[in-house]
Amino acid sequence: MYQVASDLLVARIESYSRSWRMALVREPDILIMADQIISATSSQQSTTLSDDIEIGAICSGEWSMTLDRISDTLLGAEFDIYTYITDPEGGEIYESELIPTAKMTCVKSLKRGASTEITLADKLYFSDRLYTPSESITYPTTGRAIEDDICAQLGLENGNDYTGKPYIFDVNGRRLFDSQGKRLRSAPFDFEIAKKDMPKEVTYRQMLSYIASAHGQFGYVDRFGRYMRKWYGSSVKTLDPNTIDIPTLSEQLNVVAGIYCKVGELEGEPLAFSFGDITGATGRVLEFENPLMTEELLQSLWHRIKGTSWHTTELYHRLGDPRLDIGDVVTYSDGNQAYDIPITSLDFTFDGGLAANIQAAGISVEEQIEPV
Repeated sequence: MYQVASDLLVARIESYSRSWRMALVREPDILIMADQIISATSSQQSTTLSDDIEIGAICSGEWSMTLDRISDTLLGAEFDIYTYITDPEGGEIYESELIPTAKMTCVKSLKRGASTEITLADKLYFSDRLYTPSESITYPTTGRAIEDDICAQLGLENGNDYTGKPYIFDVNGRRLFDSQGKRLRSAPFDFEIAKKDMPKEVTYRQMLSYIASAHGQFGYVDRFGRYMRKWYGSSVKTLDPNTIDIPTLSEQLNVVAGIYCKVGELEGEPLAFSFGDITGATGRVLEFENPLMTEELLQSLWHRIKGTSWHTTELYHRLGDPRLDIGDVVTYSDGNQAYDIPITSLDFTFDGGLAANIQAAGISVEEQIEPV
């Protein structure tokens, strides 16, 4: 979740009376402000490519906009998209703060009379071409080197931190210490790839997916145009029931009880590693394919994600909050029970106001297909 600088702006965002505007900026010569943006809708801002929660999904984000009185050539131009609230008295940007919303490229532009209809996409839009490692890659190499290479070829900054050592907590969220009283931290995480193990005939998106799933994460482009990976954490916000329609919630809680990764085939039969209950009898099984996965790596991943729980959810946020990101977790309370909702899909609609559709993907235990 994006953090704005001003407490006054936070209060305005949370209020029931606010007026949103949008702006498109391409330095140094194009500035498209609110009076030229008739409408805007985001789509495909997602952490999953299917109807279920996934590990390793790499999803592109898009915005579709209708603009008025545009004479410039926009196709191929890169834009920073901003959202902001205006001062109700002076019409200026409230607290002089633009909220960065996305950094995207114009991939479609159509003139319709005085208006222009455009589609903006992040650079993962171009990731379905076959990936060829750069000549600078030497083997054995690392997941980080391949990820850096793909990002460089796509024109993305790799924003992932391979040097950080996050603190470790127990299942109840309590801090853990060693015998000397020092906070326990995880080791830096990366893995090695031999040339013989490097997958052939894979796209940029597939290769990023293998690396993301090895980390137990999904990949996306953040609001600053950086390629990032993450998994769902603790709740960042409790939704005000006065700002949403009553959500549709699954009757049963989804709980990750097992993990299954296909790494290849042996004599015509699937070669796979698994941990936990992969029958689906006691909860959800996360299934994916990764030829780079090892049993040790999958075991480490399993310890990090087992027990993840959520309700499949569809929710309309009438007073949308542009600080929210895909992969954030929000809380909804019906007065009797609180539900933590991982945002696997987030679509905004702007037409002078700002609304959002929030989804937490997930099929039921009965719909789940048992691994073969």
